[in-house]
Amino acid sequence: MTSSLPCGQTSLLLQMTERLALSDAHFRRISQLIYQRAGIVLADHKRDMVYNRLVRRLRALGLADFGHYLNLLESNQHSGEWQAFINSLTTNLTAFFREAHHFPLL
Repeated sequence: MTSSLPCGQTSLLLQMTERLALSDAHFRRISQLIYQRAGIVLADHKRDMVYNRLVRRLRALGLADFGHYLNLLESNQHSGEWQAFINSLTTNLTAFFREAHHFPLL
């Protein structure tokens, strides 16, 4: 089946719906960088959270994969993107009992 959309719109649609791959190597690099910058330890079970939060940055910047994003970060240690990277991977809400599984304990 061929698309009736113009070429540029077809590729944009594919980019929006295509799931970008987060390789083990990229996850390890992300984990190392966030630890070096913010002291945050990312366990393996946080992989989906990392993917969901950082894929937004890739799409906002028009990047095709996590490798390009990591290269962008590492190429400029003073880039404003570092703050966006850290903000993406941190939880900005600090409150007791913020998650549903805490309430039965009350």
